[in-house]
Amino acid sequence: MKGQFKSLVRVFLLSTGLLLSCVHAVQADNSRCAKPVFYAKTLNHNKEVTICMDTPYVSYSFGKTGTPHKEMDITVPAANTTYAYQNNQVISIQEFTVRKGDTRYQVSAGTNDDGEPVASLYVYKGAPDTGKLLAEIKLDTHTVVNNISHALADDGIAESGSL
Repeated sequence: MKGQFKSLVRVFLLSTGLLLSCVHAVQADNSRCAKPVFYAKTLNHNKEVTICMDTPYVSYSFGKTGTPHKEMDITVPAANTTYAYQNNQVISIQEFTVRKGDTRYQVSAGTNDDGEPVASLYVYKGAPDTGKLLAEIKLDTHTVVNNISHALADDGIAESGSL
């Protein structure tokens, strides 16, 4: 029981630290969209991924940092997106998936079983659990702005049971 309590405290402190480190990023990146869902830069900071809510639509962009025109810039109905959320004594992970045709763009952020912050962008052909992984891009956890939560249901985003 004492070990579980220590693990919970450790996860809480790491999550709090990650949240506080993102406050500056939230302020700096607030101009990207009115209602950000997710933002992060790649490990080398050359590219960025942004997901924004503009009810009843969601926009997803990926490309060179600081440029208005991105390599990938799509807008889909909120019904073409899902979120997933897992939080227990070992890990805390949030995922958001944007579906455009047969391609899925999925961001994932949280803490792994060692309590370390993690963040990645995955691109799948087909569903993430059965399709083909086309790309995995590690994201700099210090740049993550993560607003993936159950509150997204208020904007028509469905919760996925796949996490």
